[in-house]
Amino acid sequence: MAAEEITLDIAELQTLLTAAKRPNVRKWIEGRVGELNAQKPVVNVELPKPTPTVSENKPSTLPHLPTVKVTNYGWDESDKFVKVYITLQGVQNVDPSNIEHSFTSSGYDITVSNHGGKNYIMTMKGLRDEIVPESSQIKQKSDMLLVMMKKKSEGKKWEQLTKIEYDEKQKRKPKFDDKSMDDDPQASLMNMMKQMYDEGDDEMKRTIRKAWHEGQNKRNTADMPPLGDL
Repeated sequence: MAAEEITLDIAELQTLLTAAKRPNVRKWIEGRVGELNAQKPVVNVELPKPTPTVSENKPSTLPHLPTVKVTNYGWDESDKFVKVYITLQGVQNVDPSNIEHSFTSSGYDITVSNHGGKNYIMTMKGLRDEIVPESSQIKQKSDMLLVMMKKKSEGKKWEQLTKIEYDEKQKRKPKFDDKSMDDDPQASLMNMMKQMYDEGDDEMKRTIRKAWHEGQNKRNTADMPPLGDL
């Protein structure tokens, strides 16, 4: 007998049992219910197997490494590119995936990770003029990173790598007044030399002093106006 039919028979007998009054009838129904329960097949319920834990081979996180900011560099320029040379021992052996870089129109950020137990960062901001980020790149050379930045204005000479350096150099340049040169060339020349002396470093001041005294000796005159605190 199918398990489903046995279950239906048991349900109906239990209904009759509730309505039966006579003890013998109730006893017979109870006995029959017991026989049918004994005939029901044992159903083995398979419990869901626990999902095995998968051990993922995730790369271990690198320990926190000291970070070194690299500020020494050399540079030059051509009509199309500005090139920055950053010395870093053994950088040619670094996995390229450990070197990250990004360019903006006015600078770059470079990170060399886990090289010799250290992280290295190289940052440049405020370039003298604009570059083309998508046409700029870095190259690994022997003990050096070469940063090649494409000039936005080809053929334009930068003279200085950063705008701050360029502005400072412009401030230090002697100022020529064409009208003063026409009116009194000697006075204008003296003013220019005095400005160079006042704004120059020690080496510049020594050079001007030497030139001034040699000029005095050659002319053998005391009519030349004083040059500051010489």
